[in-house]
Amino acid sequence: EWGDLRDACTQGRRAPVLPSALEEELERKHFTNGKDDRPAVAELYAAGFKARFGAAEVLRYAGLGWGDDEAKAVAAVLAAGAAPKLRELNLAGNSIGDEG
Repeated sequence: EWGDLRDACTQGRRAPVLPSALEEELERKHFTNGKDDRPAVAELYAAGFKARFGAAEVLRYAGLGWGDDEAKAVAAVLAAGAAPKLRELNLAGNSIGDEG
């Protein structure tokens, strides 16, 4: 049913990550094809991030089981000015406390 499908599709969904944070994360990754694809991956991610968040008017992160860490990640994205057109942010149904 709808609730079960929604839960299955949202489990483990990560909070958005700024391109600079992804670059740091990529430094700890190893590509099994033997190539150093980190620059290309970082560039593609940055372009996609800018396009998606730059156009976003609504962000719905409701009911994802997120906590303070994910709320802080969303706050970092918004504080960086990544979503200038944002009108609505939905974080309902998460476990965000005072730290988030």
